[in-house]
Amino acid sequence: MYNPKNTDLERDYFPSYHTIRFQDQTAPNLSVQDNFVQLTVKQGKDLTDKQAIKVDHFRYGGQDDRQIVDAFYNDSTSESSPLFVYVHGGYWQMLDITHSCSMVGPLVRRGYRVAVMDYNLCPQVTLHQLMQEFTNFLNWIFEYAEKANITEIHFAGHSAGGHMLAQILNAHEVVTPERRRTIRSLIFMCGVYDLRELWSLENVNPSNILGLNADKAVALSPILWNYTDAKSWSFTKFHVMAAEHESMTFIEQSRVFSQVLENAGFPTNFKLMQRYDHFDIIEETASDDSAIAKYLQEILKL
Repeated sequence: MYNPKNTDLERDYFPSYHTIRFQDQTAPNLSVQDNFVQLTVKQGKDLTDKQAIKVDHFRYGGQDDRQIVDAFYNDSTSESSPLFVYVHGGYWQMLDITHSCSMVGPLVRRGYRVAVMDYNLCPQVTLHQLMQEFTNFLNWIFEYAEKANITEIHFAGHSAGGHMLAQILNAHEVVTPERRRTIRSLIFMCGVYDLRELWSLENVNPSNILGLNADKAVALSPILWNYTDAKSWSFTKFHVMAAEHESMTFIEQSRVFSQVLENAGFPTNFKLMQRYDHFDIIEETASDDSAIAKYLQEILKL
């Protein structure tokens, strides 16, 4: 569908197979994942241990599950500082908030409050239920911003988090025109926006833990949604990015999703981030001077 020359869809939908790092290892695809897990956990711990960054813990739903939010700030952060919200990836079935804080430091040092959300993983919930969870989170984060008189919000989602972030365009009752005026940017990083191929792949969706069928895969594919309200998003810039060292399927899904948004009237920019893969594009957001950190700063006009 997105890679006419592809003969192995399972491989095309596994980003770890497309890194050019760790080629001296027996299984580079496993090494790049292990490195991501270990490095991002360390980057998160360093925020409070070494960078004098504080964190408040909140719950946007549930009682003893993963519906939690961590809000990061330092002594210079004002209550009404602009807010940056991040949604992690993991194919809706892995990773958690401890792997999701890489970009916090550079943003907090530049005056932002950063909210990192977590969510229940499949198969504890179906993907359809998870999208409703995310809608509930959106209502919570807007109420949080409104109580603090925050008038500038930026959202970013990586991989499956990019897919979930697209729900912000579909949750009309929660994301009202008034709330849209506070959203300055939506940043979709290396996302997957069309589920029609992946839902039937056993390695991606083992034993159908996502709870999908052909019809549900269509209904939950942002690339296929009908967008008719672009005029009410005039305050928001849309940024869709892919990494150079990804499969053609991942790159083309981002490119096509960007085109769908642009055709619908949203002010959209597509960027292929050179030399990055699916993992270090997040890892390097922790470094103030990395190409991806500088690009985010450019988006935020820092």
